[in-house]
Amino acid sequence: MNEPLMLAAAGLVVLLALGGGVAAWWAVAHVRRLQRRIMIQETALLSLRGALSAVCSGEMATDKRQAEVERRLRQLAEQQETLLMRDPEQGPYQHAMRMAVQGASREDLMKACGLTRGEADLLLALHGTHEKDEG
Repeated sequence: MNEPLMLAAAGLVVLLALGGGVAAWWAVAHVRRLQRRIMIQETALLSLRGALSAVCSGEMATDKRQAEVERRLRQLAEQQETLLMRDPEQGPYQHAMRMAVQGASREDLMKACGLTRGEADLLLALHGTHEKDEG
């Protein structure tokens, strides 16, 4: 082969090597940029998962509070219904006194008449049936 042809071939090889090196450098730089973007996306995903978890926890707590409010509302509606069914001629404690005389428990008075624990205890102390000690 002649020398100019060999120089041209060598130059071509050098150009191809330089081009390959530049392409490899560009590919490595591109891969690094993609890796940084992936890390940013993963961080954002973790943050969103944490936020979603917090929202779910808050929703569960809200559901519990709502269920408690609904339960209390039903209880108040039942107490109101009980109060409305009472004879208007009777005082508010007449029915509870009759129940105490008939041997109702504190819980019975509280539930049926909407009394507090203290009110039920007082009515039982004043009007409840007391078991007499035998002996």
